[in-house]
Amino acid sequence: MERWIQSPRRDPCNLCRGEQFQQLSLLDRKSRELVTVVCEQCGLVSHEHIPSDRELEEYYFRQYRQEYHQEYMPSAYRVVREWKRGRQLVERLQPFLESSDRVLEIGSGIGCTVKQFELAGFPSSGIEPGDGFCRFSRERLHAQVRQNSLADLIRKPEAELVMLVHVLEHLNNPQQALQHMRELLTDSGRLYVEVPNFGLPHAAPGKLFHFAHIYNFTAATLKMLGRSSGFEVEAELSSKTDRNLRILFRRSATAEWNLDSESYRNSIKAFTRYNMWSYHLRWSYLSERLKTVWRHRRERWQAASGLARLEQACVAGKKEIQGTGSDGLQAA
Repeated sequence: MERWIQSPRRDPCNLCRGEQFQQLSLLDRKSRELVTVVCEQCGLVSHEHIPSDRELEEYYFRQYRQEYHQEYMPSAYRVVREWKRGRQLVERLQPFLESSDRVLEIGSGIGCTVKQFELAGFPSSGIEPGDGFCRFSRERLHAQVRQNSLADLIRKPEAELVMLVHVLEHLNNPQQALQHMRELLTDSGRLYVEVPNFGLPHAAPGKLFHFAHIYNFTAATLKMLGRSSGFEVEAELSSKTDRNLRILFRRSATAEWNLDSESYRNSIKAFTRYNMWSYHLRWSYLSERLKTVWRHRRERWQAASGLARLEQACVAGKKEIQGTGSDGLQAA
């Protein structure tokens, strides 16, 4: 197996507390300096330097939305895409829920998923630290979204389902975050986690790493993290060829740590599976890329009318909800 330079990092691994790391990459996707390492014990991939709370606060306040999305307020195209994804999440998770279950999304972004669960009949709310996206959620979608971060939430049960959709990889202490979320759930509550799949991998070599994604998860490291934080795996909702990992956890009475002995080896295999040529010349990549380009062009062309229709649906839903007098479904 190929060996990389030993990392000087001495902060222990967030998952297994290991202290031996190898450097995988020195640059981010834009060829800027960013050292990425892999834990030699459990295979968790992360930044060599884990940003502090203050560094992350400044980054998300000043840079993130503009750098990652190139927009402060979401475009019609982005809203319509997220609206469809929100509906897909409802369809994916509804079989596991009771009609009265309360849903809480951490890092709710535009608010489409919160609103879709609300329109499906679930008492739903979210938190989003970004000012522009949070205001859009409340003012345009009439979603019940607060401008808060996870640290602002009191550790008491307030939901039967907590969702983390492309959020966990952004956190500087994912184990602590999951332990916090465990305390937001009722005894039999569930946690849904969706992250990019490093085991596939989900992006071309040279495009995998960037500052916003502090951690990169395989199925093995994500499941170990969940179990060590007080959860058990209820359902794996993604396939082996899916670019995203989708796992539904259930709150467990105890935390359990068991090292997957193949996890490190599998992380290395995933990282070395392709070079730039072999990644881009796969037939599956080429066919999917053509479909994606065509779909995005069609969605951009239809975005304005699509946004108008979904806003009408949100207003209609708000009026219906207000008419029911249901405290759990009152719009923000």
